[in-house]
Amino acid sequence: HKLVVRWSAGHIGIKGNKEADKEAKEAARGNSSDGHLLPKSLRKADNSPATLPRSKSAIKQAFDKTITDEAASITRLSPRYERFKEIDPCAPSKTFSQIVD
Repeated sequence: HKLVVRWSAGHIGIKGNKEADKEAKEAARGNSSDGHLLPKSLRKADNSPATLPRSKSAIKQAFDKTITDEAASITRLSPRYERFKEIDPCAPSKTFSQIVD
C-alpha cells in the first residue's frame, strides 16, 4: 500500500472532496477504518488502528489554551475582578497579558 497526501488550495471542483471531508470528520470522532484495511504503518500487530503521535505544535497549542483558560478562571475569582472589569471590559484580555509580561 502507498499513502499519498496532497494539499489543495480550495474545495470547489476537487473530485472526491465531499467524501474526503466526511471521512475526515468520522476519523476525528474516533471512527477509524477497519484495521485490516489500513496500511501496515498505520496499524498495530493485532490489526487495530495505531495511535498517531501528536505534533509538537498541537501539544503546545493545547497547553497554551489550558494555561490561558486557567488564568482567566483565576482572574474571575479574584475579589478585584469586578473593578478590573470596569477598567478593561475584555478582561482577562490577551492585550493585558502582553502588557504585564
